Amino acid sequence: MQMVLALLWCCAQLPAQEHSGRSPELTDQVRGSLNRLQTFDDPNTRDLRQDVDRDREIQQLLPNFRVVAGGSSDRVLRDQAMKTLDDLQLTSSGRESARRVLEGMSLYRRVPEVRFEVDPDTYDYFMGNPDVVVSLWHSLGISAINLQRVRTFQYRMDNPDGTVSDIYYLRRSRDCNVLYCEGEFKSPFLRKPIAASGVLCLHAKFEKQPDGVCFVRHHADAFIAFPNAAVEATAKLISPVSNYIADRNFQEISLFMHTMSLTMARHPGWMQQQLVKMPGLQPSQSQELMQVTLKSYQAHQQRVTAQWGEEATRTR
Repeated sequence: MQMVLALLWCCAQLPAQEHSGRSPELTDQVRGSLNRLQTFDDPNTRDLRQDVDRDREIQQLLPNFRVVAGGSSDRVLRDQAMKTLDDLQLTSSGRESARRVLEGMSLYRRVPEVRFEVDPDTYDYFMGNPDVVVSLWHSLGISAINLQRVRTFQYRMDNPDGTVSDIYYLRRSRDCNVLYCEGEFKSPFLRKPIAASGVLCLHAKFEKQPDGVCFVRHHADAFIAFPNAAVEATAKLISPVSNYIADRNFQEISLFMHTMSLTMARHPGWMQQQLVKMPGLQPSQSQELMQVTLKSYQAHQQRVTAQWGEEATRTR
């Protein structure tokens, strides 16, 4: 199931680490969601009660971020998700890749549905440029993984623990992204690395409020296939842990997207400062990311101006 995390923006093995020194407040806020990403490193030492406390704090601090449905491996959801995937328009090769995974499916998981405020263009940009996201993580002092764009819609991920994955977009759009991943996974639970393949379907629905603020509700369905029964049995044995990690990481990644969108809309200078620290970016990528940031900032300023105008009219 950890292959799900490789598909979820390639963040499976990002370690939760502490950073020394004093960083600007915005950087700390953005980095916070990344630091809470979980791995298999020390499962026995984790106090799960901390997650409940943190969820309460997030609800108080960020009223426009909510987990609206928990994760599940329910068979009815699985069947619905399979039908939805089957109804999508994919290329012939993409459909064949998805078919192989579904026919050999060992595990299914629907990670939690999350609703949060986000600029639609910012969301779409991050979903289509995971290598830029990883470069941003490097600029924030988190450099556990290496993600390289091989060609359009294809990426290669190498983790320090030896996990290697090839990731392909089978479908790429604003409201639906389908990814295929195959690779070799390593874990302290396993004596030997195991091969696996998986398909992740990420569905997003955007909601524009009367004041112009936009929200997204998104969830993901993950289908995982293993090469033989012995590997499948081992994977199912650790699935309670891997399911939990996948669920929590999807929530934290959603929180990262929410925080980044708010930051870009209100403090574009922060993003400009990060651009010079982000390794491996092409000039065109830097320019595109800054354009997305400025567009989000301009939209936010227009909403603020409109709200001031409405307030002034009411007080006359």
